[in-house]
Amino acid sequence: MTPFPKSYSYLSSIDINTAEAIDKVAFELLENEAAYERASQALRRRFVRGAEFVEGIDRGGRITRIKRIMLGGKFKYYIEGADGSWNEPDERIWVVAMYALWQKTKLN
Repeated sequence: MTPFPKSYSYLSSIDINTAEAIDKVAFELLENEAAYERASQALRRRFVRGAEFVEGIDRGGRITRIKRIMLGGKFKYYIEGADGSWNEPDERIWVVAMYALWQKTKLN
């Protein structure tokens, strides 16, 4: 059982070979729990060290911002849309994938 059923259902239904970069990264993270944990911990560390916003890459390949807010004792992650609005993704894996994709671009 995957901790991200909606994402798994979506990613299983597409051709990953022709998918967008964000879908490929999310699929890799679903398939490799250790890779997911590394990217998730790196994202979390950025906020713990005082970052108000962290950069990520969205579905359109645009650099966007991620923010973290504590609500009811739990952290919620939000993604800035192209219009400046803040939206919470269905599942956290998309925030981690956006950050992991941004990290990959910095390594190349």
